[in-house]
Amino acid sequence: MRHAIRIVFVMFLGLATATVAAQPLPCDLCTRGDELIEKYSLQAVRPLAAELTGLQLDDPLTQTQYARVISIRNRAPGLSRLGALDDTDLDAVAAALCKGTANPCLANMSRALRCLGDRCEVALPKPKQETDELGPDTCSKYATHRRSSAIGLGFDWGTGVHSSEYPIDGRAWSLGIEARMRMSRRIGFVARADRIAGRDAAEDVDGDGLDDGSTGSVTRFDALVGPSFTLDYTRFESTTRLLRLDLLGGYLATQSQPGEDGPAAAADLSFQISIVRMGFRYVQGFAGASDASMLLAHIGFLTGAGPQYSYNLDCEGSASSERRSRLALGFELPLAGYGVSDQLGYVATGLAFEGIVHLSTLFDAMTRADFLIFPGDERDRVIHQAVLGGFRIDHGKHEGRSSSTGFFTTLMAGYTHGAALENGTVGTGAVGDISLAWGGQGREGAGYFRFHARFGLSPDNYDYRVLLLSAGFELRFDPKSWQDRL
Repeated sequence: MRHAIRIVFVMFLGLATATVAAQPLPCDLCTRGDELIEKYSLQAVRPLAAELTGLQLDDPLTQTQYARVISIRNRAPGLSRLGALDDTDLDAVAAALCKGTANPCLANMSRALRCLGDRCEVALPKPKQETDELGPDTCSKYATHRRSSAIGLGFDWGTGVHSSEYPIDGRAWSLGIEARMRMSRRIGFVARADRIAGRDAAEDVDGDGLDDGSTGSVTRFDALVGPSFTLDYTRFESTTRLLRLDLLGGYLATQSQPGEDGPAAAADLSFQISIVRMGFRYVQGFAGASDASMLLAHIGFLTGAGPQYSYNLDCEGSASSERRSRLALGFELPLAGYGVSDQLGYVATGLAFEGIVHLSTLFDAMTRADFLIFPGDERDRVIHQAVLGGFRIDHGKHEGRSSSTGFFTTLMAGYTHGAALENGTVGTGAVGDISLAWGGQGREGAGYFRFHARFGLSPDNYDYRVLLLSAGFELRFDPKSWQDRL
C-alpha cells in the first residue's frame, strides 16, 4: 500500500513539473511592446496582427504593395502614431504581437510596422522628362492644327549687284510680286515677276568727281516659274517659321537697252517667319541675255501657301519636332558710320543679312552679306557690297543668371565690291571685319547693338577703313539647339 502511494506521488510530481515546463518563458521585449501599445493607444494593431504577418513587402515597395499599406492605414487611422516610434520600439511592438522573439512572424511583422509608420522606400514612377522626350502615349490627345490657305500672294524689295553687256555701275534694285501654291507638305509651285533697275556707268571725263555723260541705265523685267521646296519648318510661338528653296526658270527682258533678252534660270533661298520673308535670289540669263546676271538680297511679305501640320500643346511638338536645326538668320541696319578716308566719308544707309550655325556654347560659324552707301559731299557716291565669313565668340555667363545679356565678338574676312565714279584706293578687294556687340538673347532669338571696324587687305583698297555702329536681331530655327546659351 505504501509502495502504491509512493508511485502515485511520483506520477503527480512529474505531471506538475511537465505543466510548469510547458508555460512560456518570460519575454522582456514583449512586455516592452505591450507597454508601448498602451502608451501610444495602438490597440487597433492587435486585430490586424494576422494580416500584417501575411504581408510580403519588398524593398522598395512596389506601387501595389504601397497601395495595400495605405489601405490598412485608412482602416485604422490610429496606426499613423507608429511613426513616433523608433526602430527599436517597433521591434518591441512586433515581438508583443508575435508573442515572442523566436516566432517566425517577427520579420514580416517588423517590416509591416515600419511601412505603416512611413519608414519604407517606395518605387514611385519616374518624373516626366522634357516634352520633346515624351512618347506619344504621355501626351495629351488634343492636338492643335496649323492651317494655311493653299494659295499665297506676296511682294518683296531687293538690292544687290548685276552685270550687263552695257556700261553700268553694277548696283541693282528690284521690286517683285509672286504667287504660290502648296502642292504637298514640303513641295509647292511659285510664279513671280520682277522689275530690276540699275544706274549707268557714271563716266567722269574731266576728273572732277561728277558724272559727265549718261551711257544709259539698265532696266529689266523677268517672269519666272518653278517648284518650291520647304527645307525646314517649325512652330514659333503662335505662328510658323520656315526655310524655302525656289528653283525657277523663265524669261529675262531688258527694256532700256536692245538685244539683251533671253531665257533665264534662278535660285531663291529665303527664310520666313509669320508673313515676313527675307532671303537671297540669283538670276542668270542665257542666249541673248547671257551677259545679264543678278544677285539680290530681298525682304518682303507673303501670306498663304505655308506648311500645314498638327502639333500637341502639351508636348510642344510639331511636324518637325524630331528634327534639330542649329541655324539662325540675322538682319542688321547701320545706325551711324564713317569711312576713314577722303574718298569715303559718312555712311548714309546700308543693309546686312547673316547666316549663323551654332557650334558650341561659345562658338558659332557665320556668313554675312551687306552693302554700304557713302554719299560723299562734293563727290559722287560710293557703294560697297561685301560677302564675309568667320566666327562669333559669345562672352556671356552661362550659369546663375536670369537675364541673358552680355557681349560677343566676331572675326570675319571676305571680299567687297566697290562701285565708285573714279578709281582710288578704297575699291574692290579683300577685307577684314572685327566687331564687338552687346545685347540680349533667348532660345528663340537675339537683339543687339554692334560696333564694326572694317579694313581693306589688298593693294586696291588699302585705304578702305570703316567704323560702323549698327543694330540687329537674329531668329533661331530650333530653340532647343540654343538652350546651352542660357
